[in-house]
Amino acid sequence: MDFWTRLKEEIKAKNTTQEWIARKVGVPFGTFRKWLNRKTYPNIQIGHEIAELLGTSVEYLLTGVKVRVETKIEAETEGLSDVEQQLMRAYRKLSIADKENVMLAVNAWIGKRRYKLLEQSPDVDINEEES
Repeated sequence: MDFWTRLKEEIKAKNTTQEWIARKVGVPFGTFRKWLNRKTYPNIQIGHEIAELLGTSVEYLLTGVKVRVETKIEAETEGLSDVEQQLMRAYRKLSIADKENVMLAVNAWIGKRRYKLLEQSPDVDINEEES
């Protein structure tokens, strides 16, 4: 199996679209299609962005060798509480579309909290970091 086949399989496995990936990495869909049609490769920076969006590594996309992604996750979760680590692990298992929905919900909730804080105390700086 080659890069292009692995890329297509990862996109399918993550239940996302080629258009969504192209938009997220900031390239025209025509450019992305050239990658999928075996005409060119993305540059290494975009390759890393695509791999991250798909929850895999650029090494896997290029070589088929699975790199232990948990090592990266362990480094990212160092210093987090147990609950925060559980949230991080659960979030990583979501499809890309579900991750977007979670972020929309979180941002809406944060916005509501800030609005309520402002209503209760108009002199409070709502941009201060909450604990």
